[in-house]
Amino acid sequence: MRQATLRRARPYCCAPLYDAPQHRNGGGARAGTLPDWPDARPLRAWQKQATEAVRAHSATSFLASATPAAGKTTFGLHIAHRMLSAGFVSRIVVAGPTTHICRQWAADAGRYGIDLEPNRPNSDGPESADFHGVAVTYQTIAAGPEVHRLAAGRQTTLLIADEPHHMGDLAAWGLQTRKAFDGARFRLLLSGTPFRSDNSAIPWVTYDDDGLSQADYAYGYPQALRDRVCRPITFLPYDGEMEWVSDGRLRSADFDLALPAAESARRLRTALVPEGEWMGEVLRDGDARLGEVRADGHPDAGGLVIASDQEHARAIAARLGQVSGERPELVMSDEPGASRRIAEFASSDRRWLVSVLMVSEGVDIPRLRVGVYATAARTELFFRQVVGRFIRTTPGGPRRQMSYLLMPADPRLKALAHEIEVERRHALDLAPIGEEAEEELDQPEPERGEPGEGFAALSSGDAELDEAIMSETTLQLFPTDDPPAAKKAPALAPPAAAVEDREPERESAYQVRERLRGERSRLVGDLARRTGKSHREIQARINRETRVRSVAGATLDQLERGNALLRRELWR
Repeated sequence: MRQATLRRARPYCCAPLYDAPQHRNGGGARAGTLPDWPDARPLRAWQKQATEAVRAHSATSFLASATPAAGKTTFGLHIAHRMLSAGFVSRIVVAGPTTHICRQWAADAGRYGIDLEPNRPNSDGPESADFHGVAVTYQTIAAGPEVHRLAAGRQTTLLIADEPHHMGDLAAWGLQTRKAFDGARFRLLLSGTPFRSDNSAIPWVTYDDDGLSQADYAYGYPQALRDRVCRPITFLPYDGEMEWVSDGRLRSADFDLALPAAESARRLRTALVPEGEWMGEVLRDGDARLGEVRADGHPDAGGLVIASDQEHARAIAARLGQVSGERPELVMSDEPGASRRIAEFASSDRRWLVSVLMVSEGVDIPRLRVGVYATAARTELFFRQVVGRFIRTTPGGPRRQMSYLLMPADPRLKALAHEIEVERRHALDLAPIGEEAEEELDQPEPERGEPGEGFAALSSGDAELDEAIMSETTLQLFPTDDPPAAKKAPALAPPAAAVEDREPERESAYQVRERLRGERSRLVGDLARRTGKSHREIQARINRETRVRSVAGATLDQLERGNALLRRELWR
């Protein structure tokens, strides 16, 4: 992965974020309500450097690229905290790819006194005065850009765009987000992976001649290795004899055989058939590996399977349940209750989670130690996002925190793993990889294959672990014990994750709001059943008495007073 360099720039008007609060132009209206940044959450070295880079930046948009698990969210919230406290902005908007990630941002922000309302519908209008802003998806912004443009025009706004490459998924997303926030006071873009402009260019991002995004500050795998920010991970590629029919011909091959692009994709999909012998063997090995990790000082360690689609995920979950003796948690993208189930799994001691996309990026479950890569997706961006789910260190966990990713021995996937290995070796000042490995990395493999007509997976042979690439100098990323050559490298910093992950406790405003609105709904229902009046009539009367136009626009105090009125009527 190419590392962007820190671009030198003259200081710009963001300098007041380091000064005393100024409260100009409506800025800092709620700055006085912010507590100091907690001593229990000191910034990592890269976060301090990136903060200084923002301060010295000359433009109103800043792209920070940091490896997964490095602490992008903490960095973004620290910038938001300083800008709010200084009165440089009076409002924060976080744009994210999924509703779960938006909810996660709101929960994290609440720990520092920044109250964001997650996933507020466009129809509800701007957030109430209790909040510093909102956390919404790119899709929501694209569906109502005028709502967000007007809100950003009324109050000086900081936009934090999480994983902004998603604005290129649909051209309308990027265009409408630009329309909504071109007038924002500052735009902070946070990415965990490099991305290209092969289709739609991403708003507020600059690109080099090869179409690769250029970060204003970059913190990549090599730096994370030196700082011991991340947990080690080992890739375990599995081979096997696959048999399928395509275009009327019976075909058979293992992953070592070079195939045309279309047949290579079909071979991979054959391996991933949930009922096949290959998948059964990999799931058994994965569960056994998880058992070993749990017995080795991490009793609540968890595993994650990334599936291709919902039907595939359900079939894998059923088979994994038979293997492990425990029904896995199954989570689909943005389905009702997904955020709650992910949070429950993260805080539990359950063994396995099976997911489609939902946990591929931006979702933090530090106890994940074993993964199964069971999807046909072969892009660099997606692969690195998956790897990022397993490298967050567990505070207070065992000293040895090696994670494992079981994967098909597909040439493209192995090449991606080798690229990460090259970065590890570069960080440790080891010798470069050999010519043979370089040739494999340069092979033009398609990123995603489609079966096409006339394709049918027949059978997948027993999965065999490819021992040839399991040596100390190949597919280990962030090894716990440095190889001998690494001893010549500069001393490495002690692990920082334990300090980074100590979270201050605070019930956020959106959690209070959800509780009060849930109570409001129950009280209105009870009163409607008792009096025979309609819900709408009761809601309208309470809104008049508390002087609000709608429940969606009510402050926390108004919601509490309305609920008190309803309780009084019920007790009467």
